[in-house]
Amino acid sequence: MYLLRIINAALNDELFFAIAGHNLTVVEIDAVYTKPFTTEAILIAPGQTTNVLVRANNVPNRYFMPARPFMDAPVTVDNKTAIAILEYKGVSNNIIPRLPTLPASNDTSFALS
Repeated sequence: MYLLRIINAALNDELFFAIAGHNLTVVEIDAVYTKPFTTEAILIAPGQTTNVLVRANNVPNRYFMPARPFMDAPVTVDNKTAIAILEYKGVSNNIIPRLPTLPASNDTSFALS
């Protein structure tokens, strides 16, 4: 099990974040311990920090970790997705990583939950 500290360094955007094929167990938000809950994705506000536990017990592979802006208003902005890769030891760099399904960019019900 790994503890990840996720920090949203964006100035104005809330971001959705997930790891393909993995659940995130949220254990702390902004230096406040919280009753742990498990989810497939999180929403993190600008300047916010969130600690999540990730169990690396999947089939060894490469998994994308995307972050994409939440946009509840139809405005034209640069809404590109940032991506990193979680790679299990011994997996070839030639394997194409799996991409998770993030909530829709305007999924207000997910953002509020």
